[in-house]
Amino acid sequence: MKEVKPPLPTSFSTPVLMVHGVSHGWWAFQNWLRFFAVFGWSSFSMSLRNHEGSYTVPKKAYLRLTLENYVQDVLQVLRWIGLPAVLMGHSMGGIIAQLVAERVELRALVLVASVGPGQLGPTREPLPTDRPFMLTPQEAKQVWFHRIAQEEFQEFYKRLVPESPSAMNDYSLGRIRIQRQRISCPILVVGAQHDRTVVHPFERIADFYGCESLLVPDAGHDMMLEPVALDAAVAINRWLLEKLRDQGLNTRPPREL
Repeated sequence: MKEVKPPLPTSFSTPVLMVHGVSHGWWAFQNWLRFFAVFGWSSFSMSLRNHEGSYTVPKKAYLRLTLENYVQDVLQVLRWIGLPAVLMGHSMGGIIAQLVAERVELRALVLVASVGPGQLGPTREPLPTDRPFMLTPQEAKQVWFHRIAQEEFQEFYKRLVPESPSAMNDYSLGRIRIQRQRISCPILVVGAQHDRTVVHPFERIADFYGCESLLVPDAGHDMMLEPVALDAAVAINRWLLEKLRDQGLNTRPPREL
């Protein structure tokens, strides 16, 4: 896990925790960690088990992982950084964040290019569970990015790890049904204009929750690592400040980068 603290004293103490998606790690949010810290948030990004910076899992156990295992990872970190927090989840991390939000009090939930609840239906055929899942470089660049320099992509790909197929099957087969009435915090669903993954359309997720949504123009699935990263962070920060004010929390305008 990585933490970036605000460079100047801030008037509110709500932490922000960011949860990555398939094959990624804490580093997927390296830009947003810095941006949100400058905005005034204590910013954290974690790695799920068997991903960069976290603890390793034996191969047989990794092949059998469920999303519940990842949920426990997030709950453990939330207990350490302090609740209630703002929870951001990207892609698979988004459905993990929804499961977490059913169980604990949060200030806000931000779903970034996220998998939706199982009620929206399956998104792909079952993956074989005898080997971890990994995209080729060509597939990863095509599916996850709209704009990225080749040199940056090569460094990105080196940090990917094979993903647990059983954990992916949990959500992609529509098994993870969310009890939306158990989520009491404000929710923002953030979509990418050029998302070429099989995640549910962001509009359908927003309709399911009856919440606000935001489309980031000129963005791919991994918007946090693209040139639009700052624009997306600014829009999310603006929404967060509005919602925290609605909750009666002491906030102040965001700092300029």
